[in-house]
Amino acid sequence: MRVRAPQKSFRLPADGHALTRRAIRANPDWARERIIMLTAGGCEVERVKGMALGADAYITRPFSTREVVERVRHHLGDTPV
Repeated sequence: MRVRAPQKSFRLPADGHALTRRAIRANPDWARERIIMLTAGGCEVERVKGMALGADAYITRPFSTREVVERVRHHLGDTPV
């Protein structure tokens, strides 16, 4: 499995929830890709929405590098979270 990660923080031109549902989960070639949302939107409604639309994990800021690495490893099957 390939791991793709942004090199810096950026804002998506579209709603991340819509991107998850329409562009990634709807594409059969990408349907099994792991999605870990890193976001400033930490309210419960946003987290529930992100998970319901297909995110595998939802991490809100502030977060530690260690937390992100542990979540990635978990979703790659390397270690439990």
